[in-house]
Amino acid sequence: MKKILMLLTVVMLCSCGRNLEIQKPRVASAGSLFVHKIELTDSATVVHAAVVGNRGWFQLNGDEAGEYYLQSSDGDKKYKYQGSADFEMGKRYTLDNSGVVLMTLRFEPVGGERVVDMVVDKDESLNVRGIELKKIKLKPHICHVRAKIEGDTKAVMITRYEDFITNTHGSLSKSWFVPVVDGGFEVDLPTSGDDFYSMVAIEQYVQSAMMVCKFFATKGDLDIVYNFDGRDNKREISGSDNILMLSIPKRVQEIAIKYNDELSRLRKEGLYESDYVKELSSRADAEKDREKQMALFHELNYLPDSVRYCPEYWATYSQLGEENKRLAHQILDEAESQPTIGYLDFVSDCYNSLEFGDYYDAREKIERVAELYAEKFAHNNLAQLLAENIEAAKVKVGGDYIDFEAPDMNGKMFRFSEMIKGSRIVVLDLWASWCGPCRRAAKNNIPIYEKYKDKGMCVVSVARERNNLDDLKAAVEKDGYTWSVLVELNDRIKLWRQYGAGDSGGRIFVIDPATKKILAVAPDVEQIEALVKQYCE
Repeated sequence: MKKILMLLTVVMLCSCGRNLEIQKPRVASAGSLFVHKIELTDSATVVHAAVVGNRGWFQLNGDEAGEYYLQSSDGDKKYKYQGSADFEMGKRYTLDNSGVVLMTLRFEPVGGERVVDMVVDKDESLNVRGIELKKIKLKPHICHVRAKIEGDTKAVMITRYEDFITNTHGSLSKSWFVPVVDGGFEVDLPTSGDDFYSMVAIEQYVQSAMMVCKFFATKGDLDIVYNFDGRDNKREISGSDNILMLSIPKRVQEIAIKYNDELSRLRKEGLYESDYVKELSSRADAEKDREKQMALFHELNYLPDSVRYCPEYWATYSQLGEENKRLAHQILDEAESQPTIGYLDFVSDCYNSLEFGDYYDAREKIERVAELYAEKFAHNNLAQLLAENIEAAKVKVGGDYIDFEAPDMNGKMFRFSEMIKGSRIVVLDLWASWCGPCRRAAKNNIPIYEKYKDKGMCVVSVARERNNLDDLKAAVEKDGYTWSVLVELNDRIKLWRQYGAGDSGGRIFVIDPATKKILAVAPDVEQIEALVKQYCE
């Protein structure tokens, strides 16, 4: 009887087929073609995909034999293309201003396959390898987003905020790509209860000019109304934390409105730039000597506002600035007296602004409140990013270096502190094969290293690479680095964050290994040579 029951169960399971919808399936590799959803049914495998880019054209012409298919990971089985209601294979498509072409492709049902490749073109950048046909578990909770998008947005990209802010131009692979249909969409996001996300219009993403919708992903349903055009500043997000967060820029806007008309009038009447700025600009434009011209432009860029603007404009502009400072102090006091996660984005922005100066005359208060929020809301991803930035700020001249462990190009692991033992002075070079200025700076250090490597100078470079090491190996061979080269692949240990280098290609640090102190941050080649000479001779 048990055998019969088991057989009946198997038959019933087989007859039910495999009906599954997979949002944001994991893939091993992809180029220009991005798969954002797959539907598995008894009759077909439906692939929802998009080509995303900011220029040019493309067409899918099939493999060498002109065929289109999904294939098993071992290549033994092929599942033929059945057609599309909205896309023509072999047709040439031009990317318009939206930067995206959406397509829904039907293939034969793949049965019990767990991983497949999608082969649609001879050009490998238009194929997708290693598509996992399993639903990603959303842990520990689900935020069901129901959004209404006003305007002409074709699709949105939703990303966990730490991935977006540190990898803006490579965020698509880590994002939920969601087409906007009839002015809206629905999507499920994983959340621990209040995880912080960003949402941008795909049209603005491909142009690298984005209006970002930030929100806390609460458990359960979340309603969003948003207009990325910005014309009517339409922003509505449900939930008390989101409502509080959105109320802060509205308070800032209320102050700006009082001064905007007057500032606009002054600009129209030519009462904007000071006479000194006009004279300096004229001299820079007329200067024939490139070096002198750059020095004049540098002076222009770093003029204080009181010198940059004419007296009439500065009088009004400074009043606006004073009101903004008073408001910032008021909001920081509120955030400190009644800590609520809805203030977290404002506190984080205030702290990050300190890198460029104490605009609000509130450095001590900002640092105190930032530390409070980083500790109190340590479970939240934005608070974790804030905590990392607080720690990274300690990486400065006179501060201690941060130890780390990373592999070389052959995968062998090395600990930084062990590598520099016995050296008199160390140059830690964070760089990337795709960063031209980083590579030029590194090459400038080669003569110094060759001169002092036997006298106690040590160079350890760490390359920030994406997906593979091909470009890194080519760069090392071409540029001729003879020192140790380690790898930070796909921000595995978040080394750039730890060292306060953000999303840059890199940064150079000079370190005294005996005291563990940082001697210089982002020095030029002359400063490096002077320090090396001081410690090695």
